[in-house]
Parts: sequence; C-alpha cells; structure tokens
Amino acid sequence: MVRLSNRLLAITGASSGIGRAVALQAAQQGARLALAARRLDRLRDLADQIEAAGRPRPLVVACDVRDAESVESLRQQVETMVGVPDILLVNAGRGAFRPLVELAPAEAADVIATNLTGAVFCVRAFLPGMLVRGSGQVVFVSSVLGELPAPEHAVYGATKFALTGLAESLGYELGPRGIRVTLVAPGLVSSEFAQVSGTPLVRFRQVPHQTPERVAATILRAVHRRQRYCVADRFAAVAIAFRRHCPRLAHWVFARAIARAYARHRG
Repeated sequence: MVRLSNRLLAITGASSGIGRAVALQAAQQGARLALAARRLDRLRDLADQIEAAGRPRPLVVACDVRDAESVESLRQQVETMVGVPDILLVNAGRGAFRPLVELAPAEAADVIATNLTGAVFCVRAFLPGMLVRGSGQVVFVSSVLGELPAPEHAVYGATKFALTGLAESLGYELGPRGIRVTLVAPGLVSSEFAQVSGTPLVRFRQVPHQTPERVAATILRAVHRRQRYCVADRFAAVAIAFRRHCPRLAHWVFARAIARAYARHRG
C-alpha cells in the first residue's frame, strides 16, 4: 500500500475536473503537491483553497504539455523547489466530439499532441529523477474509450488506445527498476472537460456518468493499491470484459445499441 502522507504528487491538468479533484483529496490525505496546467490563475485559486484548509501550499507552475520546452521547465522548477515526485499523475487531456470528416486537421493534431505526445513528454521529463532514486509511480488518466471505440470520438479514442499501450509497455520497462505504472480509465465524467469537448448533454441521459470527485477517489485508491489497471466505471468494466471475451458478439450488440441511441437523439 502506498500512503500519500508527505509524498510528493505532481499533477498535470490540475486546474479543473479530475486533476483539481485529485489535488483537493490528496491534500487532505497529507500529500505535498506540485500542480501544473496552462491556466495559472486557476492553479493559484486552487492553491489558495488548499492552504485555507490548513494544508501546505502547493507549488503551481504554468505548463503546456504539448511543448517539450514547457514540460522541461516544469520539471526543473518542481525538482529544484520541492524535489523529484514520488507520484506523477499524467492527467492533462482534451477531447473533440464530432465526426472525423468534420474535425479540422489542427484540432485533431491538438488532441493528439495533448493526450499522447504530452504524456510522453511528461513521463520522459520526470523519469530520470525517479530512476536515479530507484522508486516512483506514474499514473496515466486514460478513458474507457481506449477500450470501447465510439462514434464521433475517433481521434480522442485513438489517443487513449495508444495511452493504454504506452502504459503497459512502460510497466514492463520500468517495473524491474522500482517504478510502478498505473492506468486508470474513467467513463463519462460530468466536468468542464465534457463541455469543452462538445459532448452533447443527451449523453448524460443515455450513459451512466460520474463526478470528478468520485473518479478522483478511484484514482487515489488505485495509487494506494499500486494497481496496474483500473476501470473507474463499473458499467464500462463489464462492457470491456464482454468485448475482450466475445468480440464478434460485442460488436454486433454495440453497433445496434449505438444505432438506437443516435436514432433517438436525432429524433
């Protein structure tokens, strides 16, 4: 079991949604925090809230994970000011809900740069310090869409499929060197992320969804237990198991369920 008390947890995408919820809960459990996001004003507000609750003030750093130099600056500031993280939560991400033919090339590239390239930049930046120390934990926030393809999520889902492969590969690579890799796959979350990605409100009536706070609790539980893989949505976990064990039948069932859902939405 991993305890958070006095552990240094670095979080990307900490200004809202899941990242913000993890920061608040981890602070209550005694973690020291280094918070990164593009919106520094929101990070400062979050740090104020954590400090007002009687917890140590987190380090906050403006960072764009799409930019390797920005990520390197983040690493330098974190390691210089608070040390090498015990846990790195790779959480920054963005979505784009629309048919592929309607997705502008620049927007598709931005989704890939944020969700996949940014994850590689962040892990690559912080790994050397963890490897020298011989311990650490890298936690990826993925999505159930990394196992359950869905229409109008083609590029986003592809990045999450890739993140699943990245996490498993790194698990084999880093495990013998004392670094644990965890991948957590949330389902639909009622957060700013869904709004920004353009997810229709009707989806929240059609699909079970969770709050960022509930997903954050699942992530921290996975960290405590040093889990390799965790699906944060029970309904999705059943669907993933069904797809893995009965792929042809699952495709038939899912295709018809999706068609009915879209027919009701258009009607």
